[in-house]
Amino acid sequence: MLRERIKRKAHEVVYSTGTRDPIKICEAKNIPVYYDDLGKQIMAYHTVIKRIPAIVLSTRNSEFENNYSCGHELGHHFCRHKGNTEHLDRKNLRFSSIGDEAEANEFMVDLMLDGVNKHDFETKEQLLKACGIPLWAEKYVEL
Repeated sequence: MLRERIKRKAHEVVYSTGTRDPIKICEAKNIPVYYDDLGKQIMAYHTVIKRIPAIVLSTRNSEFENNYSCGHELGHHFCRHKGNTEHLDRKNLRFSSIGDEAEANEFMVDLMLDGVNKHDFETKEQLLKACGIPLWAEKYVEL
């Protein structure tokens, strides 16, 4: 999916739900969110069972981690990635320029920045912190 299409889709989701909060978006879009102990490495995953999408977040995550992990998994959902169990792993929290993980990260950032005036912030770090975006995702932010 092209970056502009991802940005447009993220905007459509925010506009239709009235929020940039990934957990509230799941609620508005009737995407169940479950919590489970996923071990030390897996932070979250998106799956589809009998055509019903669901997101599972780790009980070992902080609230901050669950928020952006949910945004990432929504990226897999709205970008219509074909894998049945896409997951965010602590080992793959890094910039990726191609593939499904890159698209999910781009969606997460675009979703959480939609409608935010980036010029209201002196640094990119301040912008990321204010919007709940992890520092490892800074390369996905277009200024």
